[in-house]
Amino acid sequence: MRESIRVLHVDDDPDFLELTATMLDAESDRLIVETASRGSNALAMLRDQQFECVVSDYEMPGRDGLELLDAVRSEYPDLPFILYTARGSEDVASEAISAGVTDYLEKSGGLAQYTVLRNRIENAVEQYRASKRAATLDRIRKTVRDVNQELVRSRTRSDLEQRVCAVVASGAPYEFAWIGQRDTDEGIVRPRASAGDGQNYTSEITITLEDGASAGGPTVQALRENDLVVTQSIADDEAFAPWREAALDRGFRSSAAVPLSFEDEQYGVLNVYSTDPTPFDETEMDLLGELGGDIGHALHRIERERRYRQLFEESINAIAVHELRTDENGQPVDYVFLDVNEAFEHTTGLERAAIVGERATDVLPGLDPTFIDRYAQVVREGEPVRFDHYAESLEAHYAISAFPLDGDRFVTTFNDITTVVERDQELLETNRLLSTLLENLPFGILVEDPDREIMAANPKLCEIFDFSADCEELVGTDCMALAADVSDDIADADGFRDRLEEILARRQPVLNEHVEMADGRTLSRSYVPFSLPDGVGNLWLYRDVTDTIERERELQRTNDRLQSVREQLELALETTNAYTFDWHPEDEAIRRYPTFEDVFGIDSTTVKPVFDTFFEIIPPGHRERVKDTIQRAIDEEASYDLTYPVEPDDERIWVREQAEVLDDGDAPRVVGTVTDVTVLREYEQELERHNERLDEFAEVVAHDLRNPLNVATGRATLLDEACESEHTRPLIDALERMGDIVDNTLTLARQGDTVGETEAVAVPAVAQQCAEMIDTEAVSIDIAEEFRIRGDPDRVRHVFENLFGNAVEHATGERTVSTADESAPPADVTIAIGRIGDRGFYVADDGPGIPEDERTAVFEPGYTTTAEGTGFGLTIVERIADAHDWAVTVTESEDGGARFEFTDVDLV
Repeated sequence: MRESIRVLHVDDDPDFLELTATMLDAESDRLIVETASRGSNALAMLRDQQFECVVSDYEMPGRDGLELLDAVRSEYPDLPFILYTARGSEDVASEAISAGVTDYLEKSGGLAQYTVLRNRIENAVEQYRASKRAATLDRIRKTVRDVNQELVRSRTRSDLEQRVCAVVASGAPYEFAWIGQRDTDEGIVRPRASAGDGQNYTSEITITLEDGASAGGPTVQALRENDLVVTQSIADDEAFAPWREAALDRGFRSSAAVPLSFEDEQYGVLNVYSTDPTPFDETEMDLLGELGGDIGHALHRIERERRYRQLFEESINAIAVHELRTDENGQPVDYVFLDVNEAFEHTTGLERAAIVGERATDVLPGLDPTFIDRYAQVVREGEPVRFDHYAESLEAHYAISAFPLDGDRFVTTFNDITTVVERDQELLETNRLLSTLLENLPFGILVEDPDREIMAANPKLCEIFDFSADCEELVGTDCMALAADVSDDIADADGFRDRLEEILARRQPVLNEHVEMADGRTLSRSYVPFSLPDGVGNLWLYRDVTDTIERERELQRTNDRLQSVREQLELALETTNAYTFDWHPEDEAIRRYPTFEDVFGIDSTTVKPVFDTFFEIIPPGHRERVKDTIQRAIDEEASYDLTYPVEPDDERIWVREQAEVLDDGDAPRVVGTVTDVTVLREYEQELERHNERLDEFAEVVAHDLRNPLNVATGRATLLDEACESEHTRPLIDALERMGDIVDNTLTLARQGDTVGETEAVAVPAVAQQCAEMIDTEAVSIDIAEEFRIRGDPDRVRHVFENLFGNAVEHATGERTVSTADESAPPADVTIAIGRIGDRGFYVADDGPGIPEDERTAVFEPGYTTTAEGTGFGLTIVERIADAHDWAVTVTESEDGGARFEFTDVDLV
C-alpha cells in the first residue's frame, strides 16, 4: 500500500470544502484532507501539523490565495502549493507562477475536476518527496562519511565515542547526542560521551535499568530489545515522561535511541535529540540503524584489539602475527613473522627469536604458495578465513584461521583438529548412509525448518503426490505454498489445510492418520516435531496405504465370516443334535465335534473324509445335488446352506449343513455345522399337508361363493338394464365388492405368508407392468434409478399392484369427496420409486396421505377408508414383505402423500 498524503485545503466556502474532501477521499484512499476557511487559520495549522500539500482558493476574505502563498513560501519554501480557484484568468495564473505556485487549476462544474485535482496533488507531492529524499540522502552521506572517518582515526574507545557524538550533533536535524553504557553494578545507564547543545542534560537525568518509571524509557528499551527506538513527540510520549521536562526545557521535541552492537556483543546506546517535530522518517531511521551498526563494529574492533594481547599471551593455541609483503606491482609474494606466542613455539618447534622479522619463505622453505594468496585475501577484503591443512610430517590435521588487523597485518592461529576430522569422516559416511536410506525408503518424507522451508524431500514423496519437480528442487521452497498446491488433489482440501494448521499449532506427534485423495487413494500421514538450533523443525511421513486398507477390509470381511462360523459352532456345541467340522478337501483331513456317533449313532471312523466316500451315506436321489452344491461353493470360495437326507443305517435322517469356504493359503478350507433337522423336516411336511388342505378348503369356499355371486351379479345387471331403479347400482357395487373380498381372502390364504424361489427382480419393469394393469393414464411412475431386488417375482408384483391400486383408490376417493361426484374417473397420481441406500427401497405417492395416528392400523385386515375398498390390499403387502423377511413402514412423502419404506431388502 502506498504512503498516505496529508493535504490542507483552504477555501471560504464550507460546503465546497466538505464536497472536495469527500470527492478526493473517493478518488484515492491515500489522501487525508484537512480544511481551513481562512488564510490565517491555514498558517496556524501548518505550524502545528505536518502537511505535504496546500490547495487554496484565490478569492478569500482577509488574506487571498496569493498572499497566503507568499506567507507559506517564506516559512516552507519547498512545500507544494496548488491554486485551485473559480476565478481563472491569465493575470492570476501569471502572478501565481511568479510567486512560486506549484500548480494552477481552475474549478469546473463536472466531477472530472476532482480526478484532475487528485492527479495534480499526487504528482506535486511525489516531486516534493523526491527532492526531500535527495536532500536527506546528501546529508546522510555526509554524516556517514564523517562518522566513518572518525571511526578509522580513533584508537581508543573513549576517543571514538567522543568523536562520534561531535559529528552527529554538528548538523541538522540533531542538536545533541550522547552515548551511554549499562552499569549493572549501579543499575543505571551511565553516560560515557556527549556533544552538542545539551546544557548538562546527562547530568540532570537518571536512567535506571530495572526499577521505577525511569526504567521503561526508550534508552533501556533499545538496550533490552537491541533495536532502534524512536520518540516522535517527547511532549506526548508517556514513555518519556520521567525526562520530559528536562528535554523540553532545552527545546528537544523528538529523540531516538540507537543500540550500538556488533554480532552478539552490545557496546552501549547512542541517543540523539532534535528540535524538529517528527524528523524520523524511514530514511532517517535507516541512517541511524546503519550508524549504530558501524559504531558497534568499530567498538568491536577496538575491544578486539584490546583483548588480542591478553588472548595472544595466554592462549594455549598457537598464534602468530604477520605482515604481508608485495612486489613492485602490488602482488602478494610473502609475509613476515612479527610476533608469535609461546604455544606457537611449542607446536611448531620454531623459536621466537629466530623467526620474528623473517620472511615466511625463508623460515619455511617448502611453504605452499596458496597460503600467501589466502592471507592476502584476508588483508585486502578485511574478512577472516579458515582452512584446514594436513601436516604430513606431524601426521596431524590443523585448522588454520587468519584474521585481519590494520594495514597489511594479520593474525594466524593453529588448532589440532585431527580428532574432529576423523569424526567428520565418520559423520560423512553416516550422512551418505542416511541419504541412501532416504532415497530408497518406501514412504514419502518431508523435512521442514522452523520457517517452514523444505530441508529435505525424498523421491517417494514426489511419486505419491505426483510432483513435476524433482525432490531436490523442492529444497528451500515454501512448504505452505506446496501444501496449497497439493490440496487441489485432496478429497477434502479445506479440511486438509485446517488439519495441517491444527497439527502445527499443537506441536504434538501424530501417527498414521488417513488422508483421502481425490483420485480414490488413501494416504497415511505421520508428524513428528524435532529440535533444531534455531527452533523446532517438522518431519512429515506420507505412505500410500490404499492396498493395505483394502487388505484390512478383506481381513475384516474374513473375520466377520469367521465370527459367523464361530457363532454357528457355539450354537452347535449348545445342542445335542449337531456337530461342527473343519475339512481340508485337498489333503482329505477332517475334524468333527461332537462325533458322528453323537448325531447319527455310528462311529465317525467308518466314514472316511474322502469327498466321494463321504457321500455314500446320502441317498442316490440327493447325492449329486449335494455334491454339486458343495463343489461349486469350494470353487467360488462361497458359503452354502443345504438340507438333505443321510442313511448311515436303515434309518433316514434329515440334516442341514451350513458352511463357509475359506482361503487357507493355497488350498481351500471348509468350516461349518451339520444339524439333525429330522423333527423339523417332519413338522414342515405336516405343515405342507395342512396348507394343502387349507388351499383345497379356500378353493371350495371361493368356488361355492363365486357361483352364487356370479349369478347374483348377472341378475342384478339384467335388472339394471330392464328397469330404472336407484337401488340396482348400489346392489351391483356391493356384489362386486363381495367378489373382491373373496379374491383377496383367497390371496391371503394361498400366498400371503410364503414365497417361492427368489431371483433378481428388475423393479422398473415390474412397476411399469403393474401400472399398465391399473390405469396408464391415471398413474405416472417416476423411478429415480435402475435397481434390482431379490424376491419371488409373483409376490413382488402383488406388492406393487396393491400399492398402486391403493394410491389411485385413495386419490380418487379424495377427489370424489371434494367434488361430490361419485362417477368421477380415477384421479391422476404420481408414484415415485427409489432406493434407500443399500438397505431397501421406497414407494411414495402424491395423494392425500395417511394420518399419522392411522399408519399402524392400515396393515390390519379389513381396514379401509373408502366405500369401495376391501381393506385387504395393504395386509397382503405386509404379509408378502414378512415372507421375504423385509420390514415395511409407512410415513409421509415429500409431496404430502403416503410413502411405504421396505428395509432389510437384498439389493442386487
